[in-house]
Amino acid sequence: MLILVMGVTGAGKSTVGRALAARLGLPFYDADDFHPLENRQKMAANIPLDDADRRPWLELLAKKACGWERAGGAVLACSALKQAYRDLLFAKVGEARIVFLEITREHVSARLERRKGQHAIIRDYDRVLAGQFGDLEPPAAAFRVSALLEPVEIVERIVRHLGREGIVPRGALRVAEEDAHGLSPERVDAALERFVAGLGGPRRVLLIPPDITRKRTGAGGLTATLFRALSATAEVDLLPALGTHRPMTEAQLQEMFPGVPPARVLPHDPRRGVLPVGEVPASFVRHVSDERLDFAIPCGLSRPLLEGGYDRIVSIGEVVPHEVVGMAGHAKNLFIGVGGKDAIDRTHFLGAVVGLEQVLGRIATPVRDVLAYMATAFAAMLPVTYVQTVGGATPSRARSTRGLFAGDDEACFRAAAELSRRTNVHVLEAPLAKVVVHLDPSTYTSMWVANKAIYRTRLALADSAELVVLAPGVTRFGEDPELDRLIRRHGYRGTQHTLAALEAEPELRNALAAAAHLIHGSPEGRFRVLYAAGGLEPEAVRAVGYEPLDAESALRRYDPSRLERGLNVLPDGERLYFIDDPATELWATAERLSAGTPGQRF
Repeated sequence: MLILVMGVTGAGKSTVGRALAARLGLPFYDADDFHPLENRQKMAANIPLDDADRRPWLELLAKKACGWERAGGAVLACSALKQAYRDLLFAKVGEARIVFLEITREHVSARLERRKGQHAIIRDYDRVLAGQFGDLEPPAAAFRVSALLEPVEIVERIVRHLGREGIVPRGALRVAEEDAHGLSPERVDAALERFVAGLGGPRRVLLIPPDITRKRTGAGGLTATLFRALSATAEVDLLPALGTHRPMTEAQLQEMFPGVPPARVLPHDPRRGVLPVGEVPASFVRHVSDERLDFAIPCGLSRPLLEGGYDRIVSIGEVVPHEVVGMAGHAKNLFIGVGGKDAIDRTHFLGAVVGLEQVLGRIATPVRDVLAYMATAFAAMLPVTYVQTVGGATPSRARSTRGLFAGDDEACFRAAAELSRRTNVHVLEAPLAKVVVHLDPSTYTSMWVANKAIYRTRLALADSAELVVLAPGVTRFGEDPELDRLIRRHGYRGTQHTLAALEAEPELRNALAAAAHLIHGSPEGRFRVLYAAGGLEPEAVRAVGYEPLDAESALRRYDPSRLERGLNVLPDGERLYFIDDPATELWATAERLSAGTPGQRF
């Protein structure tokens, strides 16, 4: 595919084109480099080119473009102001996209004035601009973007637009192993050996694995394996990606990462232990939220990550459906998992405002766009490599590894996300009238985490359905006292109620992740939530908007050890759909999956 970046002189075609090509993994060409000698001499003498001068140049570019397309594509920066020029340029190209950098004559004149003396070829730029804007015929079919934005934002807007059309950045994989029936432990170990060998012998390594809430993914054991392998030649630390969760206890650390000395595990504090690295501008957030939000998103990373002197940072995690970002993995583990409170709050709220139904299980989402911006702008300076796994449930309710992908860019995430979408999204023929979800008491101790039972099933629930949440280990609402208090105060009462509370109460505005959680956890009046929280009083459960159930009685009736995954019929005839753990999968009807934002690929 040929991607043409066009616009008048001074719009930034070469700067944007070069950065876009690097982002997409394509070669970059500047049309000016192909002018024949006669044209160069005219331009050096400040003599404007006419159409007769341009024709052989455009014919040469058209011939080159065919070769670039056959070789896999390219980004070309070319003014291409007239439709006739573009027709000639694309005459024999099979597929092309146009990016039009828009700028007014006043703005480009001021920009060129600031550059005066840098470009001797443009001495009389007023006359040049008069000719440029006189020739300009804006393309009818093009992605238009303001040339006044910062180059990184222009590029990320273009990449976002292309991604909705299935045109995604290329990348390179260090490791790629996939088997629909499950990878054997020996095959996983061999893949990890190749991965470690390919790192080139780093001296100091930081591993960033998920926390105990992702125990079922097997990421803990994989992390422990990598720790042992790398420790043979390097000093290795662990920095668990906590995000909005509580710090892990020593017992949880040993359970999650067997054999890793506690002294090698570093703490992450999203409030006080983060160093700022930049921000995603409000203009980009407005763009991805369809003008619904107008704030910048500060970006920070955990102090140990930036100050530890690591020559390799390995981010580890399973790619699963996720309520905020669509599919977990890649940059989320950095900028949310070991990022700052502001980024956590504002990305979570962005996901909530866009709507859970528009996000769950999707690869292209507004929050993923924000994370891609962060990765492009702020992670390029870091020696980060990603290890992404994909798991799948087995008849014994364990999970087997279906895929393992590693790389330094987005390619490993996209490969894992596509496999996870096929493996972990259960598409149902019809909505379910009753669903029972069981939550492991050793993992799910707060409603903040346990409400995955709601997030991952709501697209499968019929209107007026019953969702029974068996949560014997839940003893609190939030992961910390502040969140606990906010949930108790505001409850899960729907989007409009939460947005009204945001307007009225500054403390909730200062805790946007809590507001997002309240929206995500609300049934919005569409279905009933019957909550068997073993450590919460029934009155407290009722006060936040759910119907309480006695945990012991509910576990006797819906004994997880006696129920099969999927449809069940109890001895008294009650029909229900049973889910043993919602953490890594998504259940939905085909109709609700297809009802997402137009242009998004599911």
